[in-house]
Amino acid sequence: MPSLPLSLDHTGLIIRDLETARAAFEKLGFRLSSRSMHAGSITPGGPVEPWGSGNHCAMFKHGYFELLGLVDPTLYSTAKQMIARYEGLHIVAMDCASADEAHRRLQEQGIPAAAPARLERDAAYGPHDEETRRARFSNVYLDGEQCPEARFIVIEHGTRDVLWQPHLLSHPNGATGLAAIYFCPTDLPATLARFERLLGAPTRHGDAYCFALVRGVFWVLSPQAMRAACPVLASPADDAIHRVSAACIEVASLPALRGLLRERGIDTFEAPTLDGGRPSLWVHPSQTSHAALQFIEAS
Repeated sequence: MPSLPLSLDHTGLIIRDLETARAAFEKLGFRLSSRSMHAGSITPGGPVEPWGSGNHCAMFKHGYFELLGLVDPTLYSTAKQMIARYEGLHIVAMDCASADEAHRRLQEQGIPAAAPARLERDAAYGPHDEETRRARFSNVYLDGEQCPEARFIVIEHGTRDVLWQPHLLSHPNGATGLAAIYFCPTDLPATLARFERLLGAPTRHGDAYCFALVRGVFWVLSPQAMRAACPVLASPADDAIHRVSAACIEVASLPALRGLLRERGIDTFEAPTLDGGRPSLWVHPSQTSHAALQFIEAS
């Protein structure tokens, strides 16, 4: 159990073309929330201002998957710097009960993090978007230079009912939860040391290291080990392996998902999971707008 109780909350796919990503994920069988524009304080404690980025979210019973893209490049957005590096998975968010308490505990553990930032965005509410409600968060951002594996966020949700609306939790592909994030660091020992300080000791499965959160896991592998484990990233010529390399999503039925994707002309690739050899399906980043996706059947 990690010393700071954290659960896998969401991951963020950062792309230039939000509309293309939306269409790709709907073809994959995800039910997405309507577009929501971001706003927030640019500096800790500053006023809430409109940002130039928007998102769609696939909300699950456990966690969610965010598609985040630039909508107005003239306005401030934290997405700009990430897109300049690459389009793909960047954000890895962990849920906490109190952002203030989490920030205090991170400081005690010697993990550099900014003071909580209060963020807001308008979100469509209701089965037919008949209302607009304000979603509010308090985010603690881990220092990007000291924790370079991802855009790490420790998040306190202030308005869970605005995001986890019942009608958004039913997906044609049967998705039920965000189960795991895969990391491929350039300096494996340094990453393992950082993750252990935050989450406790990992378990080892061959060349892969598994860090357990209260809910969800982080897999840490070298790029070579990731290519061996992931059939859609197997080619050395493939440039899709980034520091956040893949996300794993639980579904109610793997055969049902396989059939749906086949009907929609989406290729899948089979490979066993790293922790016991359960079957899983992978979809190539070319069909997901820059994200390698793994699907497993929910336990």
